[in-house]
Amino acid sequence: MPTAKQTIELSPQYLALSSFTNFLSTKQTTLEELTSGITPTTPSSTISTYLETLWNSLLLLVCQTEWSSLTHIKLASLLQQLQAGPPDPSPFLEQTGDDKNTPLPKYNDTEFTWSQLPDLNIYIRDWYNFSPPYTSPSTSTPLSGLTFGKDEWMNLNAFLATLTKTSLSKDSETTVPSLPTDYSLYAIWSLRSLEVEPNALKTLDPADIQTAAVWIVTAKNEIYELCKEKREYDGNLARGGDGFKDEGWKGFSLERWAVWENAFRELLELEGEKEDGDIGVMRLTRQAGVVMRMTAARDS
Repeated sequence: MPTAKQTIELSPQYLALSSFTNFLSTKQTTLEELTSGITPTTPSSTISTYLETLWNSLLLLVCQTEWSSLTHIKLASLLQQLQAGPPDPSPFLEQTGDDKNTPLPKYNDTEFTWSQLPDLNIYIRDWYNFSPPYTSPSTSTPLSGLTFGKDEWMNLNAFLATLTKTSLSKDSETTVPSLPTDYSLYAIWSLRSLEVEPNALKTLDPADIQTAAVWIVTAKNEIYELCKEKREYDGNLARGGDGFKDEGWKGFSLERWAVWENAFRELLELEGEKEDGDIGVMRLTRQAGVVMRMTAARDS
């Protein structure tokens, strides 16, 4: 019996996305393939199943792709275009041309629209729950048959950072009414792992360190701008880490940026003092520290 991973890899959605990332099909063709599966007469239950396969296909492909790959940028651009509206001819428009009276399919008691990328957040949060620490061999996975570990975790977060960068970029390809692909809160959740007492930095999981660095390297400008703007979130969603619980933080700030920058500097020193220092950790912490200094310096 095939695993969930194998089933996803054989799905039309995965094959369409894979073909696009391998430069075997255009963005227009891919969007037509992905959106043609939902029409005005598609039942809600069928839409749910289709979206489950689509988003799991996307996230599987993301996790299979090295975090710094241009594939993440291609997929983020594809989602942005999908959000802006299905390609012409849309399956929602009647061929008679009387498109104003064409009903949209119902999904979750509302009219279905691609503009909010329905259910994507649900599946991203589901995959995000498979966070460090990881055992060896790893048995915890969002899809049976998929080995989910540090590399997959870094790749997933890099894609969320790429989506956030694409959403908040002033050079965005399209103009959309809202930003369902802004995952900046996830940046805080990753970078919060650095918000510990100085003597606790040496006990951090390498996967947490590298993932925090990946967020900075990928979306440094957007994160810095959010810190300058002091973007905040409701409740305790963006609270400080274990070493900064009493700071009353509710979001981004330049004070928090300084804490992260200092943590990367100290982590690099700690890793360099080890006889068996992790090259991957050293490389990414150094890169994160450099880009943070350069980003702040450009603003001074």
